Amino acid sequence: MESMGRQDRRLHQQLKESSSRFQTLMKRLIAKYNQPFEDDPLVEMRTLTYETPQGLRVWGGKLMKKEDKEYTQVFAIRTQRREVEKTQS
Repeated sequence: MESMGRQDRRLHQQLKESSSRFQTLMKRLIAKYNQPFEDDPLVEMRTLTYETPQGLRVWGGKLMKKEDKEYTQVFAIRTQRREVEKTQS
């Protein structure tokens, strides 16, 4: 019985150390990449769109008209669903 207690304590200590290492590495990654990069597009998270010299684009998609900005995210999600449904059938 006592060996189980030691094993539990050892496991608990290893988990704490692992968690600490993970948190340290994640903080380093966030510090490194939590900044805008010079050439990166700024994506509007609400609509998943960004400006290009050619006009407004859906993230990973086609060129959009300015008036369609509010509809963009819904359209993109529906299109992706249709593509998934086609591949599953």
